[in-house]
Amino acid sequence: MSGVLAGALCVLAALSAGPSMRASNEWWKAGVVVAAAACGAIGGPGAVALVLAVVAGFIGYRFDRGAAGASAQTLFATIAFVAWMLPGPDSAFAVLAGGAVAALGCVIRMRASRESTSLRSMHLACAGACAALAYVVGAQSGAPAVVSVIAMLALIGAHLSLAMGGSAVAPVACAMSAAAVCGLALAAAIAGSHGALFVAAVLIAVGCARSATLVGIVRETP
Repeated sequence: MSGVLAGALCVLAALSAGPSMRASNEWWKAGVVVAAAACGAIGGPGAVALVLAVVAGFIGYRFDRGAAGASAQTLFATIAFVAWMLPGPDSAFAVLAGGAVAALGCVIRMRASRESTSLRSMHLACAGACAALAYVVGAQSGAPAVVSVIAMLALIGAHLSLAMGGSAVAPVACAMSAAAVCGLALAAAIAGSHGALFVAAVLIAVGCARSATLVGIVRETP
């Protein structure tokens, strides 16, 4: 199951991060290149995830899709942690199946990308769920568990900030979500058997950075 979720995340996150390839900031592009190189080194399901991410990223680049909002990016990060928790072989078939489901969902939804304005209660519930996940992960041993728990604290902060401040704290939430998924990517890299999750986490981090920058530019515009 974790492979299915990771494959879906690869597609969704790459679609939101794809427009960053048009940006002038070179570190975004460098981040995508580093993710691709690391994924190629992992091989196996990670290579399948890389193909899915490249295809989805090209679609996002080609059609110039806007970056996902802070709420969407934080939810992507939460799903990534759920995928980390679920047992699964992270097989190539599972990653492909998840990517196909996500792609089909994007086709069905088409351009329905508007965010609801009444998401505060949902973020509050997600913060509680993430706290429960952090407790479960904290009961495990090993460096990946420690890193993922620390990263999940940032994700809890992102949900709480969105629950209390709404869109006014979107840049902060995006930054905290980016920090959270970077920690998840590190934990997946240490574990060495979650190539698809590693790729998805890196792409979500790129999308979070993109969203935070766009929100900051809008707020600074007179």
